[in-house]
Amino acid sequence: MQAVIIAGGKGTRLRPLTYGCPKPMLPLIDRPFLEWMINRCREASVTDILLNVQYHSQQVIDYFGDGDRFGVKIRYVEESTPLDTAGAIKLAEPYFTGESLIVFNADILTNLDLTALIKFHQETKADATLTLTRVPDITPFGLVEIDKQNQVQAFREKPNAEQAVAFLAQGINTINAGTYVLEPKIFDIYPTGEPLSFERTVFPNVLERGLKMMGFVWDGYWMDMGTPEKYFQAQIDVLEGKVPYDFGDRSEQRSSGVWVSKTATIADGAVLEAPCYIGDAASIGKNSHIPSQTLVGANSLINKAIASGMYSTGSLIV
Repeated sequence: MQAVIIAGGKGTRLRPLTYGCPKPMLPLIDRPFLEWMINRCREASVTDILLNVQYHSQQVIDYFGDGDRFGVKIRYVEESTPLDTAGAIKLAEPYFTGESLIVFNADILTNLDLTALIKFHQETKADATLTLTRVPDITPFGLVEIDKQNQVQAFREKPNAEQAVAFLAQGINTINAGTYVLEPKIFDIYPTGEPLSFERTVFPNVLERGLKMMGFVWDGYWMDMGTPEKYFQAQIDVLEGKVPYDFGDRSEQRSSGVWVSKTATIADGAVLEAPCYIGDAASIGKNSHIPSQTLVGANSLINKAIASGMYSTGSLIV
């Protein structure tokens, strides 16, 4: 099994956070989100990783290198111009070994069981397996229709309110959750170096060609972190234990939901309300009140009450 992580997008919905930083390098608590994804691959015994990069690509390459310090092998597939989701995968074809590909969008936070997904793909002998999830409101999303055996039957456009009622009555309520297991042969018919979309071209073509496409429905945690609001909520969900996150030996849990880096300094008298996180080399003075839903980033100096919902890095608040 090889992993392909699509990490070349500009993250326009996350601006201004992404003006100088590629979206997957934005921190999830105390390290780049992409590091969390790579650790997840390793934990599922997927250690051959192809990493698609384009926007601010050197930041990614400088941080991860060949992947050795993360226990994986990383090779980079760099786009000179954006090629859309599937075009980025086609560009990686020279590195394909013939094994199945597990493909990730680099903005999805989930507790998806990767081992179970891979096993499902193998047991059903699918040519493509899409992870699907259910959401309370289906109107912002295209839908994926599956039968009772979870085989994909059709793709539906974003419904209006009236259509949504009809779809729900028919049991059509699953959306693409952004993680796939694919057989490399599905890319054989496409040219390299041209824009290519999974949703508009590749996945519909899989059905038209009579190949087997399955849906793996996951009802666990799922968050598209593509907006500042969702990105911030993802941090809080990690602190509240809604999604697995390995703080490792760099941080310690002072109390339920209160995580503090071992290199941070917390003065007597400081008040820390859960959930919150205090980052590397941060200094929290005796007059500080760190309210719930606050993340204090590395090298910050805080010595007064601050507003909740803060994510500081290198800040001085006295």
